[in-house]
Amino acid sequence: MKPTIFSFPTPRRSLLAVFLVLGAAVQIAGCPPAWAQSASSARSSSASIRTPDFDESVRWYQDMLGFRLIGSQSLVPGRQAVLERSGFLLEITEVDHVLQPDRDPHATGNVAVTPLPVISFLVPDVDEEVQRLRKAGVEILQNPEDELDGRYRTAQIRDNGRHRIELREPIDENGFNAMGR
Repeated sequence: MKPTIFSFPTPRRSLLAVFLVLGAAVQIAGCPPAWAQSASSARSSSASIRTPDFDESVRWYQDMLGFRLIGSQSLVPGRQAVLERSGFLLEITEVDHVLQPDRDPHATGNVAVTPLPVISFLVPDVDEEVQRLRKAGVEILQNPEDELDGRYRTAQIRDNGRHRIELREPIDENGFNAMGR
């Protein structure tokens, strides 16, 4: 069977939007159809970041957080890539500059860190993930701690740029972790 080629009249369409629109209708190589169906019926599980260090950012998310590249395209203003991890889609867009956020008192040097997490995703064991990332040289912005309502154990890291990422481990009132820890 010959694959269908999709063409869009507007070249500025986002790769992430294309993947989200196609949703469960498209089976991505190696991705079980149930993932696409559960992801589309549950809640939105995607984010988009902008970076001037496109190649470095794509590599960082693959190497440090285990994302896999689904697709990429080159546009007039820059490149875009869509990566996936456990059903979570991340679009990385290349820009020639990044808007400056408010200064974070915890910023190092002249590099400002976004004041709020731009990405938040579930991990089976926050403590283990933070320990692994720390050994790999990733900057830890917040060590693992239980949220006040006791529903999640969270930590925050910084990607290779200045994006704040929150790692969340779900726990219930009895300390049970639904993700298997």
